[in-house]
Amino acid sequence: MFRILMSVALVATTVASLAAAAPATPPGKNGQIAFTRFASGVRGGEANGGAIFTIGTTGRAERQVTRPPAGVSDVQPDWSPDGSRIVFQREFNDKPYETWTVRPDGSDAQSIEVACPPGIPATQICEENQPAWSPDGKRLAFSWAYGTLKRIRGEEWIEVSAITVMNADGRKVKQLTQLRRPTSSEDSQPVWSPDGKRIAFVRLNSTAKPVDGKAIFVVNADGTGLRRVTPWRLNAGDHPDWSPDGRTILFRSPSDAVFGSNLFAVRPDGSGLKQLTHFGRTVEVLSSSYSPNGK
Repeated sequence: MFRILMSVALVATTVASLAAAAPATPPGKNGQIAFTRFASGVRGGEANGGAIFTIGTTGRAERQVTRPPAGVSDVQPDWSPDGSRIVFQREFNDKPYETWTVRPDGSDAQSIEVACPPGIPATQICEENQPAWSPDGKRLAFSWAYGTLKRIRGEEWIEVSAITVMNADGRKVKQLTQLRRPTSSEDSQPVWSPDGKRIAFVRLNSTAKPVDGKAIFVVNADGTGLRRVTPWRLNAGDHPDWSPDGRTILFRSPSDAVFGSNLFAVRPDGSGLKQLTHFGRTVEVLSSSYSPNGK
């Protein structure tokens, strides 16, 4: 069983490249940053008034892109490789989350309809979380949460939370991880490698050992070659990001700490682990991403 997914990003950022192809951080010229802004004084992952904004790297040309209805939040933005659209997660208080796309000027907002797995009735949860565009712009990776809920150690976990890919129009859905039900961990926060061959994500254990352990994993885009790349002791996570050259994965540790966490990088095979920042316990570090030029 899996803890029910909640968005954890206070500010989710993605940098656009208007020329080159790749997922969360395309190699190319630095472009605008997309992020979520919540209502004043509001933080957390529930539907509480968050909207997608963009801004230039000089801090100018800020624009509000989405205007969600009351009680709805738009989070986890990711640019398409050509910079023409932004995909994001729309969170509701009273129904499953949805995947949407919109043009950077705020026009042509569209929801992507995703069919639930066979055998999942309307009475059970079925929703998509944390969408990420593939380097060729043809597919999306997302965390698929579905099934029944069960309380474990006082928290609600959903039966399946798996890394899944689909065409950008919602067709040809293929689940890559957590193929056996029920499962003992949850997979979330997918991000494509710049060559589109692999996906990095975060795995959180419910009943698997170590219990409540969290680590970065990598899987091939066809579901083969699953590999853990960070030690469980680091509690790594918070939306990992590939470097534009594909050589390292950026993350923070410990990912569940409000204060005292730092940024790390590791190679996709698990070697070369390096701590990048050395802030003290009074500093708050949240999710991060590379710039398109990799500097």
